Amino acid sequence: MKKLLLLAFCCFMWAGIRAQTTPQMLTVKGISIDSAANKPLGYVTVALYDTTSKKSIKAGLTKDDGSFQLIAPAGKAYQLVLASIGYKNKTINISGKDAELNVGKVFLQAASKQLNEVSVTAVRPIMKREVDRISYDVQADPESKALTALDMMRKVPLLSVDANDNIKLKGNGNYKILVNGKESALVAKNPSDVLRSMPATNIERIEVITTPPAKYDAEGLAGIINIVTKKNADQGYTANISGRYNSIFGPGLNVQGSAKQGKLGLTMFAGGSNNNAFVAGNSNVQQIFGGQSTTQTGTGSNQFGHHYAEAELSYEIDSLNLLTASFEDFHGRQNQTGSLFSSTFNNDGTLSQQYQQQTSGYNTFGGLDASINYQIGFKRNKDQLLTLSYKFNFSPGINTSNNTFSQRVNDYQSDLPDFMQYNNQGERAHTFQIDYAQPFKILTLEAGPRQSLGMTLATLTGLTATRQQMFMFLTRGTLMFSVTSKMFTACITRTSLNLINGQQKRV
Repeated sequence: MKKLLLLAFCCFMWAGIRAQTTPQMLTVKGISIDSAANKPLGYVTVALYDTTSKKSIKAGLTKDDGSFQLIAPAGKAYQLVLASIGYKNKTINISGKDAELNVGKVFLQAASKQLNEVSVTAVRPIMKREVDRISYDVQADPESKALTALDMMRKVPLLSVDANDNIKLKGNGNYKILVNGKESALVAKNPSDVLRSMPATNIERIEVITTPPAKYDAEGLAGIINIVTKKNADQGYTANISGRYNSIFGPGLNVQGSAKQGKLGLTMFAGGSNNNAFVAGNSNVQQIFGGQSTTQTGTGSNQFGHHYAEAELSYEIDSLNLLTASFEDFHGRQNQTGSLFSSTFNNDGTLSQQYQQQTSGYNTFGGLDASINYQIGFKRNKDQLLTLSYKFNFSPGINTSNNTFSQRVNDYQSDLPDFMQYNNQGERAHTFQIDYAQPFKILTLEAGPRQSLGMTLATLTGLTATRQQMFMFLTRGTLMFSVTSKMFTACITRTSLNLINGQQKRV
């Protein structure tokens, strides 16, 4: 009896301590409504402001049906603010005493002119919608200080990230990721790995371009994801160092800095991670009724790491001429090991076949980009621009695999020896591009040619120790033309692809 009373007392004390240490949360729900059309409004920015600190605690977007839900610590007074471009901000005072509050329908009135408010209710909309894209303002989201770039992808409309961290655009994997409007070595091979280790504070905004202009060369794609990184427009120097540790993905480090002195400016960030090894086991049994049974058991491990860096140097020659140079680098590595034991028995219990296979692999991959751009402006219109660009890209990769066999019994592949596969390949490309933008009253005309010269070299070693070298040299010319207005976007692209020289050699 004493033991039961003691156990009940301990449970009571544990529940009391847990109730004290677990913070109470406030859930705020509601639906945003267009007051004129009396229809739900999707993608409206919803934010909770702490009335004491005047800071945004939680922010998000309404769904297509106008509904929203925000969760924040209870016991504080808040201001719930709804903001959307073209509408007046709506503010609702919340005491924060209740565990759940449903504010019901919140009607937003159209604004003939958007005013530049300076009070706490002047919320900067997280999302901006244009005729050819949507733009998610990462810096306007208060959670960006604690999340990674990949976490922010989950919050952007039209984008989704599955359980394996694969990014989808409208459920489609056929898209292109750009960094600051250009193809980048950082996200060319394994974008999820880089974005998982990159803090969201490195990013200014994420654009989802559903109707890409012709200069992006996106024919046949579902769209483009453009990641715009932060730039420092102020004189002086800034630096930031951040780190993380995850029990699954291991440690990570990121360094961000910027400097501006007179007409010369520099922005950069670099980082990396070394992920912990994943070890998994598997077992499979196949039983044929009245026949043989096969059992396979195995283990495997996977360990990988990477580093990345980006730097951009800019020089303002004058108010109309800008010279920029950028450098991007990404390298990753992966170690894999595996073991498989397979045995097959006849119906009478006698051994029919058996073998043990050991595998190991080491892969490296990466990319390097270097570019220079000269932008010329015109006095009569600041949006009339002529840009001359050159870019060099190098993407090396090495894949190795070793396979050894033992304990073979009646193995039909027993005549094959242990083998090693080796693949060393790389691509080099030079791209020259001219872009011209001419704005008119109701539309913008963009046009320009692009010429790419590329080379691919691969060295392969296979089962029979045969070495094979392949070499290709490609040239690609593209003429791009697009017209964009507030109502539509039209693109015309003409591309020619030529194989200048290709050869194959066996040793």
